[in-house]
Amino acid sequence: MNFWNGMTTVVTLELKQRIRSKLWIWAIVIWFVFIGAVTTLIMTAVAATGRNDSEVLGSTPYQTGPLAFGLIVLFVLGMGLVIAPTFTATSINSDRYQSVLATLQATRLSALQIAAGKLVAAWLTSLLFIVVALPFIIWSVTLGDISAGQVLVCFATIFIEVAVVCAIGLGWSALISRPVGSAVLTYLSVVALCVLSMVVMSISLALAIEEDAEVQVWRLSTADQTKFDQQYEDGDLSWAAKEEWARKCTWNTETEFQIHTERVWWMLLPNPFVIVADAAPLPPSATNLERYISSNPDPLAMIKLGVRSMARPPATERDDCVYIMLTGYDTDYGYDDDGNVWVTQNGLPMSYTSPVKQPPLNIETPIWPWGLGINLALGAGFFIIAWLRLRVPYARLPKGQRVA
Repeated sequence: MNFWNGMTTVVTLELKQRIRSKLWIWAIVIWFVFIGAVTTLIMTAVAATGRNDSEVLGSTPYQTGPLAFGLIVLFVLGMGLVIAPTFTATSINSDRYQSVLATLQATRLSALQIAAGKLVAAWLTSLLFIVVALPFIIWSVTLGDISAGQVLVCFATIFIEVAVVCAIGLGWSALISRPVGSAVLTYLSVVALCVLSMVVMSISLALAIEEDAEVQVWRLSTADQTKFDQQYEDGDLSWAAKEEWARKCTWNTETEFQIHTERVWWMLLPNPFVIVADAAPLPPSATNLERYISSNPDPLAMIKLGVRSMARPPATERDDCVYIMLTGYDTDYGYDDDGNVWVTQNGLPMSYTSPVKQPPLNIETPIWPWGLGINLALGAGFFIIAWLRLRVPYARLPKGQRVA
């Protein structure tokens, strides 16, 4: 039998079994209502945030679209990873107990066709739940500063991650004879990718501390710092006075602890949330990631910035003099594309030249392909396990497992 015809036959059988149940329709309806309610709450909260900022500052300081879009995308991804295992975690061992699997194996269908058909059917079913969320994603796009490319890339990455989880569930259902056991192990695998990767990385940071690292610090002397603090407490600190104090800064060598996150950050690569966030293009208004984050609470961009910042080695030079310019209200600072520091007050750029340059974050080189590649390899491994366990005749059955 032609491979594609055989696989299509299995896909059709699997989908008909699910569609035949009325619970399927109710599940879609409940899911639509649930994600609609959550999206409404998110949109209401985001709109309220924009109104409050407008009342305080006189105008909305940032586009609320990226905030709502990011929250909804992360929520859909999380729910997709929860829903997907239910369609494959018991797919093979449940059919074996119901004497359905042996019937399929007795036909001209190959083990590869059966495994591929079950995987594709489960993936298509999972995608239906994700597609149901598309209207709510489009709703967030109406808030502005979201491109069609962002929507397409995020959805495409979520689709692939869901396929990986489906493959993992299929492999566990072929390895474990009891449906309950395979379901538990599948969800533990999802937790390992999403949560344990962060936990293990955080614990590993304790092993990444290097003591007695020498750092060159551009700052005031101890005596000048005391005088500056007194003048600040007295309230006599104009912008001209800040600039005068900044000109007195000198280089000082200090010894301090440094955490080398660049040694362990790669543990986050297989995390689905990191993959989706890093793959998502920046909004059209974003030209510099760090400067964009300083005034826009974009969840996807924050994850992108956080992971890439961890990949950067600790700085050997630090500018503490910049904090002189930041004393007072409505001040902010960061680094431009060339590594030069910038300072703003009330949103207006202030003149300050720092001798310290920070290497800019490399956002041109994506890191998500590495994480996605790891997950695809993991999913392929579990799929191969399912394929091998479906081949007949059986060489040796595990204890307690029956053929039909």
